[in-house]
Amino acid sequence: MRRSTVFPAIAVFLVVFAVAAAGFATSRLQGGGSGGGAVTKMAERWLRDDGATGVEINPGVVTPVLDHLLNAGATSPADRMSLPVHPQAKLLGSSHLKQPAGGDLVWVMYDVEGDVAAVTEAIIAQLDASPWQVMAQIAQATERVIQFQNTRLADFEGSAIVRLYPNAADYRLTVQRDGAQTTLTVKLTALAPSIGAGTQPDLTVTRVDAGPAQQAGLRQGDRMVRVNDTAVGNPAELAKALQAVAHSGTPRSSLMYVVQMRAPEEALGAPGAFTPPLTPLALPQGFPAQQAWQGLTVVRYAFGQQQGGNAYRASLVSKDSTGAVATRVRDGLQAAGWAITADQPQGFATQLQIAHQGQGLIGQVGIDQFAEDPAYIEVLVQIQSGQAAGRP
Repeated sequence: MRRSTVFPAIAVFLVVFAVAAAGFATSRLQGGGSGGGAVTKMAERWLRDDGATGVEINPGVVTPVLDHLLNAGATSPADRMSLPVHPQAKLLGSSHLKQPAGGDLVWVMYDVEGDVAAVTEAIIAQLDASPWQVMAQIAQATERVIQFQNTRLADFEGSAIVRLYPNAADYRLTVQRDGAQTTLTVKLTALAPSIGAGTQPDLTVTRVDAGPAQQAGLRQGDRMVRVNDTAVGNPAELAKALQAVAHSGTPRSSLMYVVQMRAPEEALGAPGAFTPPLTPLALPQGFPAQQAWQGLTVVRYAFGQQQGGNAYRASLVSKDSTGAVATRVRDGLQAAGWAITADQPQGFATQLQIAHQGQGLIGQVGIDQFAEDPAYIEVLVQIQSGQAAGRP
């Protein structure tokens, strides 16, 4: 059975935050003992601090489930495996989710002294040595994602997410209000150095979103004039001042491993295991290259914003042969103005690299046997836009 390497690590972002927002909404926040502070720190760092989202967390320890997943078949101490640990890493805790359809999802989170680039370089070196293998990387200014696999476990996949974690716990935001200046103390999170508000060009607040600034007392009608001791008069100056706050002090990073052990393919791939939905699922109107996916059944899709652009992902299936599906997709892409920049066979599968210069889009399409039901051929699509796709 194949191992799919079609999607680079941006797909993991979509999975991580979809699970956090949906699946975790029904679970309880369980810290236990004296670990409440670590629980709060972890939850605030990776989830929206809205009081409604919870997650089961093991503060200060790595869940024993991870050891079981990695070493259930180990026959001697020499065969045992564990996730690499950065030498300067401080463990915050871990989390485990048993997925309803089978399989396990585990998070392990650390603080690491060092900037994002240096920490990422060290992690890559650790994850590109047996029994680990780096499969893909994606980089942005304040974060990196490393997608990796285990060379001994066919059903294992994982990502290491390295993010800038600000040293400052908060910052001072001075606003002009009712003819006088008022200074608010705003909590600084690792999610993004942003206010969470809509403004006019002169930084007069038109809308305040739920988040730290709202909790600090920011109101509609306030005009932001200073971040700490830096005067700000427009959105560009505000963004620059917030970045300076995030980058102040000794560099520090947050490292999170997100690993998944899929359910055995024998259980998922039995003939007839997949049943098309009674009500067909349609791709959203803005999903790229619609013409190329006509005649395919949509299994699932995801899309979202990333820094500088958008990311799209979809899984579609057909009962036609691999060759017939590949020909249909190629013809549809070219008819829609897409260039196929690479067309590579991988065993019985096909992988296409695609680009649309006019729309500033690039992507990958994998065509292979559907893991959930070998009676179908699956088309895995991942497309992204923005500067990474060549947009000026």
